[in-house]
Amino acid sequence: MRFDHGSGFVLDILFGMASVDVHVDWGLPGLRAMSGFPVLVVVDVLSFCTAVDVATGRGACVLPLRTRHDAIPEGVVLAWARHRERWSLSPSSLQTLTAGVRLGLPSPNGATLCASASGSTVFAGCLRNADAVAGAAARTGGPVGVVAGGERRDGELRPAIEDLLGAGAIVSALAGRRSPEAELAAAAFHSAREDIGRLLAGCESGRELAETGFAHDVGLAAEVNSSQTAPVLRDGFLEAA
Repeated sequence: MRFDHGSGFVLDILFGMASVDVHVDWGLPGLRAMSGFPVLVVVDVLSFCTAVDVATGRGACVLPLRTRHDAIPEGVVLAWARHRERWSLSPSSLQTLTAGVRLGLPSPNGATLCASASGSTVFAGCLRNADAVAGAAARTGGPVGVVAGGERRDGELRPAIEDLLGAGAIVSALAGRRSPEAELAAAAFHSAREDIGRLLAGCESGRELAETGFAHDVGLAAEVNSSQTAPVLRDGFLEAA
């Protein structure tokens, strides 16, 4: 049985969603399943949401792009593919950003999810800003949907442990009743809390980054709650809340 409540938020009595405050799902299918939630938190730890945290923490704002070929407004600087010295998807490269820069940042996972979300207040969350994002999401009000990005390989979604842990860190800082998926994500984070750095370095995504010379990005992403920035999507751009 389904009811339309308020501004399009659907209460699904059959599956008990009306009694749950915090949900977790994966990728674009999960984003669509939680369409209409008042608050959505996109989690892409390696590396889009970590890059957004670094950028917005320095006073820049980020335009999430599905591809490098998306149209961008005048005054937006298009980021390079992952690069050590030029502004790019590498979070470390964005530590030289200056306030006021409008950066177009393509990503097939996190940026695509942010660009695809509509009708909700959207935050970009990661391990670095988990508590800050959870606090901002809670202040916004309403059930919170946490979307773990995962990776898209050959058109298929591959769950990624770094995003499970990032989602769990955010869920852990949120009050209220949790879906089973949210409970498991929080449990995974609590279990791994003291070993995050090793797990991120050893996971598939972390190894791939290390092999291409970006191990420093993995270390940056593993700095749990080192940031107080809660990037929120406003008028198409992610900026500090």
